[in-house]
Amino acid sequence: IMKFIKISLLASLLISTSAIAQQFAATGMHAGFGVNSVNPIATFQNVSKYMESEDFKKLGITAGLYANNVNGADDTTHLIEFYYPDAASYQKAVDMAATSSAVADLLSTAAQNGTQNTYESVYINVREKITAADVEKNKVFYVWRVETTDLPRYLREWDKMIEEIEEEGIAGDSYGMKVAFAGAVHGETLFVWAGYENQQQMIEQLAVFNDSESFANFNNRTQGFSSIVANEISTQLALWNGALYTE
Repeated sequence: IMKFIKISLLASLLISTSAIAQQFAATGMHAGFGVNSVNPIATFQNVSKYMESEDFKKLGITAGLYANNVNGADDTTHLIEFYYPDAASYQKAVDMAATSSAVADLLSTAAQNGTQNTYESVYINVREKITAADVEKNKVFYVWRVETTDLPRYLREWDKMIEEIEEEGIAGDSYGMKVAFAGAVHGETLFVWAGYENQQQMIEQLAVFNDSESFANFNNRTQGFSSIVANEISTQLALWNGALYTE
């Protein structure tokens, strides 16, 4: 009950009246599990087997497996991520996992393969720009993990920057922001992401964004109460029920 109260308070805290905030306001939750795999093929096969199980299918959610290409000193090699449209669907998954033979098999097989968990995190969506076509084509993701001491102010400044880069035509096709709810990997407050078709597109588009006046002004306005604590690049290896993500 306290978790759901916290979610409600968070939602009310982040309400904004700006047009861009209303356009890209998002709901839903994201549970991420980081692992260190010594056998990537076995990890792919093990995760795929679970995603094809009846237990997973009953959840009616989107899930993905990603290779963590660049993450600094973190020893995570793969990410298993589940996307829930609301708190009720998240609760359903938590309840199911406690007695699921498919989950038990996933975990025991991972241990036999020498796979070790590196983290477990839950994030709540607050902003998101994505279409069904983006879900289909996005294969590479850039992540900024941001720590801030003034979340409402940071969000207002972020909305302002997004409005500017959308007007300038330098915003990416898909991006979003999530608030760390539990298990922040690097003590971050926010999980900000952008999706791309490949590494080259990511590098070229981020070069334009990083060199923009809007981004420079945003950094100047927020540097007194925020900092980037980690950057990451990951590649999608598989996505299950991708069509459900934007429904």
